[in-house]
Amino acid sequence: MKKILIIAKKEFLDMFRDKRTMIRMILIPLLIFPLIMNVVTRIQSSVSKQQAAEKLTVGYIENGQTIPSVSRMKTEPNFEFITYSDSATLQNDVASKKINLGILYAKNYLTSYNEGKQANYTVFYRGADAEEFGRFEELLEREDSVLIDGRMTLMAKNYSYIEPTNGNFVNLSSIKEILAKYAGGMLPYIFMAFLFMGCMLPAIDLFAGEKERGTIETLLTSPVNRAQILIGKLIVVTSIGLMSATIALIGLFISLNMLQADSEMMTAINSILSPTLIATLYILLIPLAFFFAGVMIPISVYSRSFKEAQSILTPLNIIMVLPAMAGFFPGVELDYVTAFIPIVNVVLATKAIMAGNADFVLIAITFISLILLATIAIWIAFRQFGKESTILR
Repeated sequence: MKKILIIAKKEFLDMFRDKRTMIRMILIPLLIFPLIMNVVTRIQSSVSKQQAAEKLTVGYIENGQTIPSVSRMKTEPNFEFITYSDSATLQNDVASKKINLGILYAKNYLTSYNEGKQANYTVFYRGADAEEFGRFEELLEREDSVLIDGRMTLMAKNYSYIEPTNGNFVNLSSIKEILAKYAGGMLPYIFMAFLFMGCMLPAIDLFAGEKERGTIETLLTSPVNRAQILIGKLIVVTSIGLMSATIALIGLFISLNMLQADSEMMTAINSILSPTLIATLYILLIPLAFFFAGVMIPISVYSRSFKEAQSILTPLNIIMVLPAMAGFFPGVELDYVTAFIPIVNVVLATKAIMAGNADFVLIAITFISLILLATIAIWIAFRQFGKESTILR
């Protein structure tokens, strides 16, 4: 054990001397989430304000009538109404983007309304410009409310006449449950993405990098057997991967607090990120980290250079982390099938724990299956590292 720790200490020192490792492992995860979320929030707010202030030009055809709705809508800010006499021209102008939208009132629009019938109109819009249609739709809905008020006043009726039932909908799900269901897949996804990337750089550097630098031969001639060397390097790879994932979580937590969301939501988020959840997540991620390392090490050992190992492992990142997206799919839950599917089981187990409905039998199955998978991956790494022809390739 002493020799393994000496090897691990040596590799840790080598890794932390590398400024690229420090930047990639600490600074990027710690800064990337607050920066991205701050930038996205600002851009979204700016775009929303810009769209709301943009003037929309609406063409209309009254068909020989004087529609009161048009007069009222003309008073709305950031809307300009232009009268048309021909439906085809109106449609062509909307399609060619000369105007934003068009509305054609039926010839019997006013007659139908005054007789208590449905008054028809047609709106011409471009589906590709959904934001413009959304703004005009809100305007039309407000106008419909005015017309309903007018009709109900004429009939001496109140709203209960046209709304014979009144549904009282009570939401029994807490904010914590809702966040766990719809955002629960995000936390393990982020963890696993940074776990994989955190493991990748040291795995490449400690094997393919040493081969390229010519120091692997010197290490193999030391009075330490290959199993001890591999275990020492394996400890470094998994430790740095877990450190990267931890720093990513800290960056995410900082960014959430920077958003200054409402206090109820932040209270729910803080309760979700409980020590129990984090501890359980780590228990599941440690064997997953060994599995990632067990997959990366044979590839790195086989590769002739740092560049070759990187070119193989980078696309593998997508393949490994892609199953984690199962956490975003509705209806996919942790059961006796998904508990045996690697990566997917970690995401679903985390979601279940966050929602407070975890079955600890399924959590135990998930943990055992991950340990078995990690054991197989490490065994393959031992076999590959034990081949002289592969190491000296």
